[in-house]
Amino acid sequence: MRYPQWIAASLAAGVLLTGTVSTPTVSAASTTSKPTAAVTTSSASSSQKMNFSLSDIPYTAAQYKQIVKAFAAFDGFETPYVPSRMITGDAFKKVGVGGDSVTFIFKYMRVSVSPRDDSYSYKGTVVTLPNSNNVKGKWYKVNGTDMLTFPLKDRFVTIYAPGHSLSKTKLEHVAVDVTRYAPQAD
Repeated sequence: MRYPQWIAASLAAGVLLTGTVSTPTVSAASTTSKPTAAVTTSSASSSQKMNFSLSDIPYTAAQYKQIVKAFAAFDGFETPYVPSRMITGDAFKKVGVGGDSVTFIFKYMRVSVSPRDDSYSYKGTVVTLPNSNNVKGKWYKVNGTDMLTFPLKDRFVTIYAPGHSLSKTKLEHVAVDVTRYAPQAD
């Protein structure tokens, strides 16, 4: 079975069996799924170890329909890109459309998907995202908020935590699990 067909089949099976949508984890990071586990990492800016865990985001079928509808509002930008994991304890609230981006609003973070690079005009620091296939992202500040932008296929993903509710390290680990879902037409 070809990979896009597998994604569509697994999504349909998940909806039928559980009533919720859980997209397979195929991301900028890798092509293998990652188990939910504690992540231990050391930040480049400090030698202190950070311990935290990641959880799959349990989108419902209704939420997934809203996400697909949000992306469908843009001509040439219809393919949904979906954050598939979050820091344990965070919660998906809603998806919104603004300007030329689709933004996922969580309790502690925001994830925006856009066809343009919002970081282009800002000075910042280039980093390699952890557990990725050498994906480079750029940290920069907008009105005192740290933002991370990186390319994903033909789009750019920007992730940030309003009020500094999540560390840069945590955001980098979540960022690598933004996935692209391409529905298969019958």
